[in-house]
Amino acid sequence: MEDSHIARFDIGEGVSFFGVYDGHGGAQVAIIVKKYLIQVLTCLKSFKEKDYKTALEETFMKMDEYLYTVDACKEVIAYSRNPGNYTKQGLAILVGCTATSVLITPDKIYCANSGDSRTVLSTDGECRPLSTDHKPDDAGELARITAAGGKVI
Repeated sequence: MEDSHIARFDIGEGVSFFGVYDGHGGAQVAIIVKKYLIQVLTCLKSFKEKDYKTALEETFMKMDEYLYTVDACKEVIAYSRNPGNYTKQGLAILVGCTATSVLITPDKIYCANSGDSRTVLSTDGECRPLSTDHKPDDAGELARITAAGGKVI
């Protein structure tokens, strides 16, 4: 189920951006990503310099960093149907979202994803994957999660 999406045909310089964000634990984080992602992306030096691969990577990291702030936790609570489910400190640790996005320039398509959302491109009826799922049951992904101090439940 798609909880939020972005479809912008011109974010500047003839560049278009499309993304689908599937909330886990609720739609809150997907809504926040929709609210800020384009603004974060287009303000980056790498975006302005047309280094779109780096810009997408930096955008995903900046969104992740923001989601760990008190302000983001307050937003999660504000968007929640049951705000009492969160601690008094506003820690909304059991919510998140997957993300799959494409940035289309006049001559290239860039794809970025996080989680198990995927992007495919259909050309003449043939589907080609543009992304690779990040699933916790994949050995490499599980190792990455645990090395970062996380756990899979």
